[in-house]
Amino acid sequence: MLKMKLLAAAGAAIATFMFAVPVAMANSYPSRPIKLVIPLAPGGGTDITARTLADAIAADWKATIVPENKTGGGTTIASAAVAGAPADGYTVYVNTASFIISARMMPNLPYDAKKDFVPVSLAASSDHVLVVSSKVPAKNFAEFVEWVKSKNGTATFASFGANSSSHLGFELFLHRLGVKMVHVPYKGNSPAMTDLLGGHVDAMFADHVDESLKSDKLRILAIAGSKRSPEVPDVPTLQELGMKDYTSRSFYGVMVRSGTPQPIIDKWNAAVRAALRKPEVQAKLRQQGIDPIGSTQAEYVDYLKSEDAKYAEAAALPSVKGPEK
Repeated sequence: MLKMKLLAAAGAAIATFMFAVPVAMANSYPSRPIKLVIPLAPGGGTDITARTLADAIAADWKATIVPENKTGGGTTIASAAVAGAPADGYTVYVNTASFIISARMMPNLPYDAKKDFVPVSLAASSDHVLVVSSKVPAKNFAEFVEWVKSKNGTATFASFGANSSSHLGFELFLHRLGVKMVHVPYKGNSPAMTDLLGGHVDAMFADHVDESLKSDKLRILAIAGSKRSPEVPDVPTLQELGMKDYTSRSFYGVMVRSGTPQPIIDKWNAAVRAALRKPEVQAKLRQQGIDPIGSTQAEYVDYLKSEDAKYAEAAALPSVKGPEK
């Protein structure tokens, strides 16, 4: 009997210790600089959202958060780097739709998207914007469709990465229209936009509205969301133009390495949501056509599942997966 009581007491002590350790870690966290990994190039919606959050959270915590753009591989290079980092909360990831798309389409990744990562919060999203080079003669959406048809599959569209939301969203867009274009991938929205401005590609889904879209070298034809953008209120949505139930958007979420103590995950979730409630943060994002969200952890888990189901249709298109052999 005494032995059983001693064992029970020891077990309770161990349980208390195991609970107390992560709580203590969270209370002292962060005690050194945090790396915030951004999988796309500077200048796009992912980068803007990440750096805006980093500044706000660093100020609240009186800590150092260092953004690091790690591009390439359809965001898989950044994902692999985070998967290989210690699960201590000092490497944090701002993921995009490419994270779930790559996991669906690339079976030999050096990480497991479901096992190696923990969703923290859906930070923000932005409706894609159909924009064309001024070298394209089309002045509106209907003329653009006719022009693409006349090019017999030789017209080009840029994306901010192979297997990105702009890539698969545009492939679904073309599929619904029954037309073809040549895909030209870039390592982010900004370099894709640079070539569009230069007239080196014909069209793209930009990931947010910014001043570059208002250049006389470009023409905005439609918003790929369910509502018009307050930044360009005269531009119709694709749904208004006849593409019922069609939307395409980017999203920006926060994730950490699996095994990260839950109190640290909770601390990040609270920090993201608090930052996105700040009027100055909301104003900065909305000026770029980015909608601040700040979800719970559970809501982000559900959101990722719904997005994965949506991209399953795009991933099955012959133009994406290639012809059957």
